[in-house]
Amino acid sequence: MARKTYTFVAAFVAAGALAIGAVAATTGPGSPAAMPHSHAAHAGHAEAIATLQGLTRSDLRALLGRQLGEHAALAMNATNLGVTGSPAFPAAAAALDRNSVAIAKSIEAVYGKQAAKTFLDGRFQWRDHIRFFVDYTVALAKGDKAGQDRAVRNLQTYTMRHGAFLAKATGLPAKTVQNDLLAHVLQLKGQLDAYHAKRYGRAVQLYRGAYAHMFGTADALATAIAKQKGLPG
Repeated sequence: MARKTYTFVAAFVAAGALAIGAVAATTGPGSPAAMPHSHAAHAGHAEAIATLQGLTRSDLRALLGRQLGEHAALAMNATNLGVTGSPAFPAAAAALDRNSVAIAKSIEAVYGKQAAKTFLDGRFQWRDHIRFFVDYTVALAKGDKAGQDRAVRNLQTYTMRHGAFLAKATGLPAKTVQNDLLAHVLQLKGQLDAYHAKRYGRAVQLYRGAYAHMFGTADALATAIAKQKGLPG
């Protein structure tokens, strides 16, 4: 395990990334990271919103669903790779960060450049939560309970601060957004814990649930934005 942990940490540094991710099929058959979701199979390739002109609420919901679904799949694929010290990790980091940038570009199209910058790189915002999952994965691979607890506390803070940011932007109730983010964090953490414990059936179940959850998030965001911006149904 020590050798695998070293490989994972070295790969993270070499990637030079604050994010984690992977293409769908980078691990062997039967693992959650190889499950053939149609959206996840093209991870990182969902287009960003360029303009709201001509968009309907349904268009926005579909696009955000693809982007956020990809995020969940990429993150779970990568943590599964990372906790086992896979050499695929550097490619994984680049894939998820491309997805993160695409989501930020969609935010920019709706709320402007400064909002997009805050969304992506603000303290306890989007890229930070991915970094905290990297921290958790490294600590889990090492058997470092204190490190795991620290990463979980940071993720909890993320759900509060990022939730407040999104709530202010969209007009959604802060508690609703924060609870939705908390559910996302717990799903990804639970999936990784199950995978690490070799409870692969449970890991697959949680993988599917976490992926599906993001489409509900996309629907809530799209509905709020459409109401703000006067988009048709």
